[in-house]
Amino acid sequence: MLLPFLVSAQNWSLQGRVEGLPEGTWLYLRTAKPQIVLDSAQVKQGQFALKGTLSEKTRQVALHTAQFSEYVLFWLEATPMQVQLKSGAFKQATFSGSVTQQDEDALRTLIDPRREQQDKLRERLSVSKDDKEKSDIRQQIKILEEQERQNYIAFIQSHPQSTVAAHVLSVYASTWGKDKVKPLYEGLSPEMKASEYGRGIQDYIRLVQDIQVGGKYADFEQADAQGKMIRFSDIKAKYILLEFWGSWCGPCRAENPNLVKTYQTYQPKGFEIVGVAADDNKAQWLEAIKTDKLPWINLCDLNGDRNKVVQQYSINAFPTNFLIDQTGTIIAKNLRGDALSKKLAELLR
Repeated sequence: MLLPFLVSAQNWSLQGRVEGLPEGTWLYLRTAKPQIVLDSAQVKQGQFALKGTLSEKTRQVALHTAQFSEYVLFWLEATPMQVQLKSGAFKQATFSGSVTQQDEDALRTLIDPRREQQDKLRERLSVSKDDKEKSDIRQQIKILEEQERQNYIAFIQSHPQSTVAAHVLSVYASTWGKDKVKPLYEGLSPEMKASEYGRGIQDYIRLVQDIQVGGKYADFEQADAQGKMIRFSDIKAKYILLEFWGSWCGPCRAENPNLVKTYQTYQPKGFEIVGVAADDNKAQWLEAIKTDKLPWINLCDLNGDRNKVVQQYSINAFPTNFLIDQTGTIIAKNLRGDALSKKLAELLR
């Protein structure tokens, strides 16, 4: 059994220099999840100082102005650190003192040029009118995406003791799939396997199942909006749409009116929807259900995209759905709008 890698609370400090911000501007240092302000300070004569304690070896945090008008993410360590910032270019900040941030900077040196190339190609793709040119651009993007993936994999393999490597692997686990992720996880150091990210990867490897059209659904149990535990296999209908979504997901929310209309038409004929939300904020999730007027069963474990069912079904894009028949067979995936209505019209004549 891997135990979480924790350290006793240790002091950290961040001395900063900043150009271009007005005297007296407040700067904040905040964790991501949950969002907790660790410290704040005012800029005085182009300088500021932040300090506190850290109970982990390292943690990714955001340094930002009020309302996040300017911000930069970096790896905070329990050590004296320094940063140089410039107004309008916080994301190009220069940090020193953090070994983990040095790893992040090394990775960004590999990845950022390919990202910039992809962005330029996508801009060209958005304005191109020529089918041949569009096809060529898509192929170039595909090549760059694969090169980027190989850069990530090479970094993980060459940095088995790095928090950055474990973080990257946890982010891309569901995208890369269990077969690629498992050997990369096994190559991590014991310390990284025991870290928050390592435990998340281990959960993914343990939970993920091979869910395919033509195969059977994987059963699960999760709490509904009232906190009642619902087992998927207990839900009876001729056809069930298992819908993975999130209150934060624009395309999901845009699709909800279509789903409501389809549900109203076909629910009396034996159609049901079960929504599984990748949310970590219960109030926000419940408000989305209310606002979008979702009348079907809605489930969530409030673990965001680490939702156990999301991992079990290896979901890496939202929305994603599966249409399941009475025998428990998955007969279609990602049917939306008219396509879903037409399919149900055929099935529920």
